[in-house]
Amino acid sequence: MFGCAWVGIFAGLLPRVRGRAEILLLAVYAAVSGYFFGFMLNLSFWPFSLDPTSSIAYQPGLPVLEQLHRYLTFFAVTSLGWDTGRAITTAVLVTLAGPAVLGAFRCAARRAHFRAAPTFTGAAVPSPARSESAPVSQAD
Repeated sequence: MFGCAWVGIFAGLLPRVRGRAEILLLAVYAAVSGYFFGFMLNLSFWPFSLDPTSSIAYQPGLPVLEQLHRYLTFFAVTSLGWDTGRAITTAVLVTLAGPAVLGAFRCAARRAHFRAAPTFTGAAVPSPARSESAPVSQAD
């Protein structure tokens, strides 16, 4: 879930550009985020999936750089090929379908008037006053 959330957060931080530069930026981001998502996904099972005596297994108490080396080796051996396929496929799909999808999103945003200013009509109607003789209960 963190991988998906971070991909979305970083996508929101992309600079605003238009035209071919926008599609190129989104395609490059799609490829990078494909690798990043796989990298984050592997973190969810790496400490639990290998024999503890393996040279690429997580070992509690090791220095951070040695753990990082073990994890990067694990990532390269187990999923780099899959993540490369994901990155290339996503970038190609963004390149091919991106202009149509962005056009549809922009059309929907214009039609929905997301930037419409709120308007207020009339004064607020006060709520009816309590009767002085009626007892107040805990439910009120």
